Amino acid sequence: MSYYALFLVIFSALMHATYNFTFKKSKIKTIYLWSMFSVSIVIMTILATFRKGFISTDTKTIGLASAAAVFFSLYQIYTGKAYALAKGDLSMVYPLSITAPLYIPFLAYFLIGERIGIRVFIGIVLALLGTYTIQLNTQLSNFRFKKLSLKEKHIPYALFAGFIYSFGSIIDKIGVGKDKFFIYTYWVVIFMFIYMTVNILKNAELKEKIFYCYRNSLPAVIAGGVILTLSFLSYRYAMEMAKISAVAGVRQISSLFGVLMGIFILKEPYGKLRFIASLLIVIGVILIKMG
Repeated sequence: MSYYALFLVIFSALMHATYNFTFKKSKIKTIYLWSMFSVSIVIMTILATFRKGFISTDTKTIGLASAAAVFFSLYQIYTGKAYALAKGDLSMVYPLSITAPLYIPFLAYFLIGERIGIRVFIGIVLALLGTYTIQLNTQLSNFRFKKLSLKEKHIPYALFAGFIYSFGSIIDKIGVGKDKFFIYTYWVVIFMFIYMTVNILKNAELKEKIFYCYRNSLPAVIAGGVILTLSFLSYRYAMEMAKISAVAGVRQISSLFGVLMGIFILKEPYGKLRFIASLLIVIGVILIKMG
């Protein structure tokens, strides 16, 4: 992975953690997410006017984007469900919801024949070990390994979000192709917005509040839309240049950003343990880069 690709992934990770931070703080999460995507479509359409041939009629690109959007929409829905629960701390839910690197190397091997070296694999394992440790609700002095508690719904919701995301990532790698990352990302955002709109319109309570965020928190919606757009574009541009296993592994550094935001801004508990866990993720990222 080149340093430029590495920079793009880390930047994407920061943007991804930041828009999840705003997502966590929002009152009506489904509506806020829908509002962010509506802003993102406007931004990307404006950017697209400066790109020649941005309106692609390539059925393969559109088909892949529509398929990936299904998985990414489910990811957003279940992440939102986890955040909405009382114990759904940002510093716990967010790292669990981005555990896709656990599955991606295997899916990439079986579906698109992509191989990775042992050093990259070890880096991914360390990053995921840190991700696991983050969800242990205990003080550092009382640390011990234990099974994931699936009785609390926010944990299985977050884990399912990470699992379902991995399928979208594999489709992403095929979809970005060569010099197609912008067009492909543009269609992904459009299809995600369509799916979210259908989901809202099917719910009478949400349907009545569809423009709630525009009326009550317009600055946050615009900021979230900008951050979301930057995250989507930078991540898929990096994916165009490097192996998906490595890109997805480095993206785990967003766990560190999410934990720090949860600890220092939202004042969430178990800060020392979660911070050490995030350092494991950083070490994993370094190994991935070296590999």
